[in-house]
Amino acid sequence: MNPTQPTTPPQPPVSNERRRISRAARRRVHARELRVRRTQKDARAQLPVW
Repeated sequence: MNPTQPTTPPQPPVSNERRRISRAARRRVHARELRVRRTQKDARAQLPVW
């Protein structure tokens, strides 16, 4: 999965499986946010500190 995917979280369908799907979607979004935050921190660390 590349970090250039849309930032909108997937909308789970309203059904009996809603809780499980929303939890999986939240885990996916959280993992992507952690990955984006880590890449931003690495890019910021490469900048010279004056």
